[in-house]
Amino acid sequence: MKTVIQGVGVSVTLRAIVLAVLLSLCNGCSPAARHNLASAMSGAATGIAPPSKLMIFGGEGHRTYLGCLSCSDYSTDSVFNAYGDHGSRYSNESVWNHYGDFGSRYSDYGACNPYANDPPVIVDSEGTFYGRLTLNVYHPQIAAGARYHDWLMSTVCEQ
Repeated sequence: MKTVIQGVGVSVTLRAIVLAVLLSLCNGCSPAARHNLASAMSGAATGIAPPSKLMIFGGEGHRTYLGCLSCSDYSTDSVFNAYGDHGSRYSNESVWNHYGDFGSRYSDYGACNPYANDPPVIVDSEGTFYGRLTLNVYHPQIAAGARYHDWLMSTVCEQ
């Protein structure tokens, strides 16, 4: 018996299976590596390539760049790079700084404020809006930001 695989849907499914296996083998990987694999996996499952770069912006008019969510730990602008401006607990341009506007539990711009009205936005390099990076699960624009809630709660916002 011969099995013939035809169509784009099957090759997309095979890519998704391969990426799922890679993700399951990546239990010792960094959060950024797992996130990148998961993004690739969701793109493979839908047949659509994931956005090249997911970024967060905050503050008044969302003019302050807070870092890259989909970049590797080693990227200078990654929120996962503890030595960079956007991954440091001491930087004013970081959600990791619990005393700054963007990581505070009390700032209206804070990702860690469960009542924030204007938390950071998530956009890609094309300017497409994906949602808000926030602990405020009731924010009307949380959208794709909801998948970062557990990471914020357990890793970024814990004190």
